[in-house]
Amino acid sequence: MLFNSRVDLRSYNLQVSKRMLATVLLGALCLHGQVAQKKGPKRIFTHDRDVETAFQWTNVPRWDGEFLVGYINNRTSGPVIVTIDRDGRRQETLFTLKDAGQINLIDVAASPNGEIEAIGSALGGDRGATFLARISPDRKSQVVTRVWPYCPMIVTFAPDGTVWTIGHLKDEANTHEIANHVLRRFDPSGKLLGSTTLNVRGDLTDETTYLRSSRDRVGWFNTRIGEYLEFSLDGVEMARYDGPGAAERDMTGVGLSPENDVVAGRFRKDKTELDMLDRETHTWVPVSIPPEVAPTYYTRVFGFDGTTLVTNHTATELRRFNTR
Repeated sequence: MLFNSRVDLRSYNLQVSKRMLATVLLGALCLHGQVAQKKGPKRIFTHDRDVETAFQWTNVPRWDGEFLVGYINNRTSGPVIVTIDRDGRRQETLFTLKDAGQINLIDVAASPNGEIEAIGSALGGDRGATFLARISPDRKSQVVTRVWPYCPMIVTFAPDGTVWTIGHLKDEANTHEIANHVLRRFDPSGKLLGSTTLNVRGDLTDETTYLRSSRDRVGWFNTRIGEYLEFSLDGVEMARYDGPGAAERDMTGVGLSPENDVVAGRFRKDKTELDMLDRETHTWVPVSIPPEVAPTYYTRVFGFDGTTLVTNHTATELRRFNTR
């Protein structure tokens, strides 16, 4: 076997030391969005604090409410999953799979109770496979599910504890893609609960898109085509909106709060602008941030939990904003 269904992990805490960087339908109704030009800000954000992480990220991490989660040392036999809490305390977890000579993590997410879900692919000998792995809050065990020929590219925890992924389906021989934009939901044991091919344009894969969840839905921001879709917890599309009008390369991140507030970062006119979705007008409204702490150049949006918006500030610092 390339990997077992349950594997012990070695978890170790390190002290912080240097850097950080880093989307339905109501029937057939399509709701279009644009950036509002005249309406005032819907939400005011104030500077809370900057948190020095003293850590260098090799991928873009995400803020899932309690901590920032990402990974380093990828495409090796033992990538390291890293979490950093609100106060900058860091925990590193060595991720291994039996008989895997190389592991390629593609995305990670965290649940409210501290579980981590990792998706990716692994090579062992002349065999390869894709997987999803659910890691316990104490980091001592994990449940790994082989999902090949499905290739999940993004992942999130839904509020009911299920795991949602979007990816593509390949043939067993790995010669071509059979379907793109495939949404699959899994229970905590890794059992498949549902699979559907989403009705969206384009055939590019989904690794640069954003999958996030609130208390009653899951949102997918498709940066490839500039659309934001929302789904009920049984996987049915609820609503669809145009994005704020930014090219894929100019989207710097997306956050979805438990109360369904959506914040998107976009690079525009040599700085990053933060916009919030107004569902009534189907527009994206720039948020209000004091000029002295407003995002400057290419600022990443790591996440939004309803009270705290997290971005990067310097190469090694998180910047936290409070809102009312």
